[in-house]
Amino acid sequence: ETPQCIKMFKNFKEKKTFKPGVAAENIFGGPLLCMKADDAVHFYDWDDQDRGPVRKIAASPKNVYWNENAELCCLVCDGSFFVLHFNRDAAQAALDSGEEIPEDGIEDAFELVDEIDEKVRQGAWIGDCFLYTNRNQRLNYYIGGETYTLAVLDRQMYLLGYVPKENRIFLSDKERNIVSYQLHLSVVEYQTAIVRGDLEGAQNVILPRVPENQRSKIARFLDGQGHKELALEVSTDDEHRFELAIGLKRLDVAQGIAERANNAAKWKQLGDLSIQYCKFEQAATALKAGEDFNGLLL
Repeated sequence: ETPQCIKMFKNFKEKKTFKPGVAAENIFGGPLLCMKADDAVHFYDWDDQDRGPVRKIAASPKNVYWNENAELCCLVCDGSFFVLHFNRDAAQAALDSGEEIPEDGIEDAFELVDEIDEKVRQGAWIGDCFLYTNRNQRLNYYIGGETYTLAVLDRQMYLLGYVPKENRIFLSDKERNIVSYQLHLSVVEYQTAIVRGDLEGAQNVILPRVPENQRSKIARFLDGQGHKELALEVSTDDEHRFELAIGLKRLDVAQGIAERANNAAKWKQLGDLSIQYCKFEQAATALKAGEDFNGLLL
């Protein structure tokens, strides 16, 4: 209603009015009422504002995005965005206790997951994947601490949304020309399951639905998350598989890839590693195949 007075409506009927004590610059919806004021963001419970904010965070977002299950919240600021994890149980327990809430709110209500130096124009959540366009005209997404570029845009585009049935992201320019880019829902679901620690579900339930031409993308993601054995199992890219096999000391797998590629550099790398692990017969085979006669003399 005014910067000092916020009026809330439910089903088009006025429900409540409260005065936050500071001048509100902007408000955002979501699982919590979010108010921007005094270079901070104040999160309020929709039903109880009298005891103060659930949490006050020193950030000045221009937009706030929540994912569907209300566990992840993205604060988009001028030069970066923050990904927060909302602990609903901790917040509710503190509210139910009847104890006085500190000035900055309930400390355990939010946990900082990540800070990414990106100037976000628009964003939307797909599961635990944050899809966004940035000021460098790129269509990116963030998941599990990593960002990936889906497309480089040739002009400023406006994000319309994601249609899971079509596995496509739709955007529009100011002339209302519609373009779309592919993002397989199964890939997002797989990455979300990995981030949540459900490796069994990811491998047994979701992976069979991931198209073959997306397996290498999945493997790169697994590699970045530290699941190198799984990445080796999933990848269809021999270059990546060779790199993983060498790193995991899976010399048998590396030899099979080297035989198919018949590449001198791969044979030399395999030969050197075989010597290091006292696999002299395998080393001799690799060095001979790579024509590394100096190595053979050693």
